[in-house]
Amino acid sequence: MTESNECQCCGKHDGHLCVLTSLGQTDAVAELTNAPTVVCFTCGREANCADNVCMPMPLEK
Repeated sequence: MTESNECQCCGKHDGHLCVLTSLGQTDAVAELTNAPTVVCFTCGREANCADNVCMPMPLEK
């Protein structure tokens, strides 16, 4: 993350897609992204649930 895009979640970070991806947990990432409803404002990753990204925003379809 860059200085302007630092994580602001202040919560449990270990279940976030950015962490799971960095740990190589591709199966977990696939499960958490198979029906996305939110997008992370910081990294742009799409997730099924807001709990799995740092700065969730509704996914516009």
